[in-house]
This record gives sequence, C-alpha cells and structure tokens, in this order.
Amino acid sequence: MVTAIGIDIGGSLVKLGAVDGSGKVLARGTVPVHRDIEFPDFVHLVTRATEDLTRQFPDIAAIGIGVPGTPNFETGMLNGRCPAIPALLKGSLSKMFGIRFGVPAIVRNDAVCATHGEMRHGAGRPFSRFALLTLGTGIGGAMVIDRKVIDGPDGLPPQLGCISLDPARTDIADPVPGMVENLASARALVNRYRQLKPDTDATNAEAVCDLAKQGEPIALQVVDEVARWLGQMIGIMSNMLNIEAAIIGGGLALAGPFFTDRIARNVRDFVLLKPGRPPVIVAVEHGNDAGVIGAAALALDMFAPTAKE
Repeated sequence: MVTAIGIDIGGSLVKLGAVDGSGKVLARGTVPVHRDIEFPDFVHLVTRATEDLTRQFPDIAAIGIGVPGTPNFETGMLNGRCPAIPALLKGSLSKMFGIRFGVPAIVRNDAVCATHGEMRHGAGRPFSRFALLTLGTGIGGAMVIDRKVIDGPDGLPPQLGCISLDPARTDIADPVPGMVENLASARALVNRYRQLKPDTDATNAEAVCDLAKQGEPIALQVVDEVARWLGQMIGIMSNMLNIEAAIIGGGLALAGPFFTDRIARNVRDFVLLKPGRPPVIVAVEHGNDAGVIGAAALALDMFAPTAKE
C-alpha cells in the first residue's frame, strides 16, 4: 500500500494525515501553532507530529505540504507575504522535510491542495472543469480546467476573493472596491447580520445560519444576500470558463443544502443558459480533511504515479 503524509498548515492549527493512494486517511495528527511562532520551533513541532505518523507507516513514499502562502515549486521557499505564519518565510519546508524523512517533499498553496484533493478523491471527481471556493474569514480557492488544478506564475493561486462585484461600495473599498470577499465570506455574513441587528449574540456564521434555518427574518435576509453575491460570482466564472460545478468549502459549507441550494437558484440569474448549464453547486466531500488529502495526493501523483487510481 503506497502511502504519503499530507500536512495542511493553518494559522492556528496544523493538520497531518497518513493517506493512501485511494485518498483514505489512515491516521491523523494535529499541532497547535500561533502567528508569532519561530521557524525552528514550528519545524520541530511539525516534524515530531510527522514522526508519530511515520512510526505507524514507515514506508511512506512522499510528503505533501499545503501552506497559506505562495510557494516556489523548485525551492520550497514562500514568495511575498505569509500573514498567517510569517515564520514560514524563513526556510524551505520541502527541503527540510525531504532531508529529515528521506523521501521527496513538495510545498503547494493550501487552496490548491484542497482543490486537488476534491478533484482526485472528492466532490470534484465527476467534473472536468470546476471551481472550489473556501468561504471562511476570507474567500480562497482554485480552478480546475480539464482535470488540472491551475496554479499561477510562481505558485500564486487565483485570487477569487478579489473579484469585484459592487465597485461603487465605498465602505468596502480595500484592497479591491466591492470585492466578493467583503460581501460573501463567513466574516462578511456575520458583519452584515450584526449591522442589521446590533443587539445579537450571534458571533459566527454557523450561528447566523442556524437562526436562518429557524426562520429568523434578518438572518434569512443576510443568508440570501450572501447567496446572491456568490451566485453572481459563480455566474461570472461560468460565463468565462464554462465550469461544470462550483464546490463550496470552508465554514459556510457546514450549512449544507440549505445554503448551497440558495446559491444554485441565484446562479441561474447570472449565466447564459445552455444545455448542461448552469453549473452544479455542491459542498466539499472531505471537509477539513480536503487539504491533508490533497497535499498527500499531489505528492503521490508527482513522485509515486503508480499510486493513482
């Protein structure tokens, strides 16, 4: 059984997993981290957690690492900024993990990893062209065209959250006027609800969606507004690229069909309808495991191609 280690680095938690060639997570680990951690401390903690997995699965073929930044494919160094964990700019994780564990290691953007995981082993399996949107504090994701995850120059993924939908809005003009991240992310949904209902106790998107499911009028209004903005965004991408589907991940995906069905109804208003269109709207299949599975799958596909299904 060919196995890889997938590592998904977040701003407060690093998730790890031993993943086989079919995308099954055989074992998991987590490492709490914080924004101000130093690079040697970060490497030490994640290396130790990786060792725990390799003791259980000593014959790993490769290591894949998903990072919240823009990595250089050849060197493993990050380009530009990494606000979530600035220390990641100080060294090459692929080089250090490759040397430590004696197997090939790669570093890719975390959204690209999650998209690859859903393409190979999740909700993206039936589709040749689709977008994956992660709706959390911001909006991230990546595009798949003809079964290939699209990376930009120097590893920069598409900046989907910066698509401008309402440029006249001066209250959300930074860094791109009226961009969708400031209109339809989980953070934007909560901000809009609290704007309309200042005395609310709801502090996160899950609470607002739960209120909407219970029929609370303002919560329903806000969820419908967000679904409308996402419908417009997906319609733009569909008209440009003929995508077959948009796969919804991140915190808002937890609302399930209650949310995705609303997006689907709105998409129809923004696409040129043809046979087979508008695109299907579905939630991610692997949830919080998508990044781990995708990082491992990327590594196996690159370094152990016989592991492909």
